[in-house]
Amino acid sequence: MTILVRPELPADAVSLSLPERRALALAALGLRSSGITEKLSEEKHRIPAAGLGRMWSAVAKKLGAERSQSHGRLPELIFRARVHGALDVPDPEDTGWLPPDVLHYIQALARGRTQKQYALDELQVSIWEVDDIAAHARKLLGGAPTQASMVYRALPQLLRTVQPPVQDVGANRLVAVQTSPIVTALQTELPGSTSALRAGRMWIRYCLPALGWVGAILQAEEVLTRLVDNGVRHGLPDHAETQTIFVRAAVDEAGDLLIDVSDRNPSFPDFTAAARGEKGRGLRRVAELGAMLGWFLHHDGSGKTVCAVLPPGVVEP
Repeated sequence: MTILVRPELPADAVSLSLPERRALALAALGLRSSGITEKLSEEKHRIPAAGLGRMWSAVAKKLGAERSQSHGRLPELIFRARVHGALDVPDPEDTGWLPPDVLHYIQALARGRTQKQYALDELQVSIWEVDDIAAHARKLLGGAPTQASMVYRALPQLLRTVQPPVQDVGANRLVAVQTSPIVTALQTELPGSTSALRAGRMWIRYCLPALGWVGAILQAEEVLTRLVDNGVRHGLPDHAETQTIFVRAAVDEAGDLLIDVSDRNPSFPDFTAAARGEKGRGLRRVAELGAMLGWFLHHDGSGKTVCAVLPPGVVEP
């Protein structure tokens, strides 16, 4: 089995913007350029005037995949984004064992090799022979429509071949949610007890008009309540009621509402599983309400912040 060397971030790496993260997520799910552009426009995300090509160039640079003669290859960007915690879709179900030739082909895509390069430079065979491998891979991966979605659907197998293991590299995690510039923000502290739920609900209710957010207030209340509940239950040492949790609500230039809940526990094991509802139901409900979820460690290691971003449009509960 070929081992993949875990890609590193550039020394001056900056976080991906919310539109960039959303575009990557859509690409991972199999949308092509036209579909991604249409979806981003519907969701009122800002797209560079030069189109997706300019966006992929920026993403490639931030993820350390920049090349002098290329915008960066999308399958590689999907893989790098997942390794560094910037792929905002849950890991797919494990499709099971992949034949060595198929896995090696997917690994080549994750390393940024084109199908032509893989055939001529690495296997030294004709391109049509690799076409057969690609067709077999697509079938085994549930009919993945694009190379990017093939890499995404093969992530459970790919991640087993990465050294150092992905689960051991939390210190290099990108900030989980990055949006367009903040226009206005309010913040408060809540008690480390169940009374924080009612206090938080009342606080966000009165904050939203002041922030000028035009989305569904009841959904925002529930998102905040779920995050606060998690913070109180799991984010305070020994559930100490003398501790507090920090809450911030902000609106950015795109009109999105950002809700940050910070606690004193610097770990969040199995975040992806929690967001899928496999470990409790709180974060899954937040996602069902239309929020994009993420988390990041505080720079001094004193705790973490769980983030939710709600678009201004109404989402059916």
